[in-house]
Amino acid sequence: MAIVFGVLRWRGSLDWVLAHHASRPLLDLDPAVLLALRIGLYQILHLDRVPERAAVDESVRLAEAYGAARGKGLVNAVLRSVLRKPGLPPFPEKEEDSAGYLAFALSHPRWLAERYLQRLGLGRAEARCAAQNRTPPIHLRVSARISVERAREALAREGVETEMVSEAPRCLRVLSGALAESSLPQDGLVFPQDAGSQLVPLLLQVRRADRVLDVCAAPGGKTTAMSELASEGSVIAIDRRRRRVRLLREIAARLLAGNVHPVVADGRSLPFETRFTRILLDVPCSSVGTLRRNPDVKWRVEASDLEPLAALQLELLLAASRLLTEDGRLVYATCSSEPEENEQVVERFLSGSPGFHRAEAAPSLPEPARHLSDADGFFRTSPEENDMDSYFAAILLRS
Repeated sequence: MAIVFGVLRWRGSLDWVLAHHASRPLLDLDPAVLLALRIGLYQILHLDRVPERAAVDESVRLAEAYGAARGKGLVNAVLRSVLRKPGLPPFPEKEEDSAGYLAFALSHPRWLAERYLQRLGLGRAEARCAAQNRTPPIHLRVSARISVERAREALAREGVETEMVSEAPRCLRVLSGALAESSLPQDGLVFPQDAGSQLVPLLLQVRRADRVLDVCAAPGGKTTAMSELASEGSVIAIDRRRRRVRLLREIAARLLAGNVHPVVADGRSLPFETRFTRILLDVPCSSVGTLRRNPDVKWRVEASDLEPLAALQLELLLAASRLLTEDGRLVYATCSSEPEENEQVVERFLSGSPGFHRAEAAPSLPEPARHLSDADGFFRTSPEENDMDSYFAAILLRS
């Protein structure tokens, strides 16, 4: 797992180094050869416990085993060239080619690097890219069935040390220990969930007897959090993918969220006539806010994907808004950092929906988290400032 995630995180810089040692353009190589080269180089540059000779030999075997036997000599030659010439080839200069520096030295797609530079400036763009290359913290949401202190004590007895996350009221950060060997996750007493994600349901101000609609709900982290808040109400959880709904059902059962009712349906044509007092719309998005946890997104998503995603997001928002009661509250959320999927979708919705207005996020957040409401009143987190994934949310009210 460390090798897989490492190669995905550092692919940009690995390819920069390989290009300086290979006699052929990387794009001309057999995919298995290129993968073997990346795997070997990652181990040489980033892992201390793997002997360099072993990394080379294993990469040659991989190239041969996966159908690229003719490339095993190239893999051997390139990696041994790296060992003979220690030290990295110079990356683009930070000040002269800032986008190139972020793309290769800090391994981010150039289109995203350019966007960060335009919006954030070089200093913060560099900090974001560096943060997104680090292994993310493990955050846990503590079930309402146990106090936070009792959960910490039980985890400690099993060798898992934790600390409180100040912004989220029932959030722990794992400091050390093997969480996979703890009984608490299996018993549904703690649930792995990024702190930023834990805060999004609080924006809805769910009351005990509310009937909540969760659109695009799977896998169910926010769904089960809202089920605890609506302890005398219900949460209707919609997702169009049957496999994902099965996963949601399993998670809800493990967390004893008996008031969650999963439904297979498309959020663009919701099968309801009744209205809901609270609606969470956590839309499908590019997921570029989760690069720490999903580094493959760097290389799968392109800038051209944002426009069609924004069109889908607006369609989902229009459909969900029709089911909101008078004086109801709808939260639009993404795990994206990009304006096309975030504030621009909200602005387009409001310009065509005169019965809705936007509310400031800060009053709905716990006091320690109110700094996560930006100057425009949107909820926004980031890895470089808050050690959370990049989440965005807007509160929409019907009046």
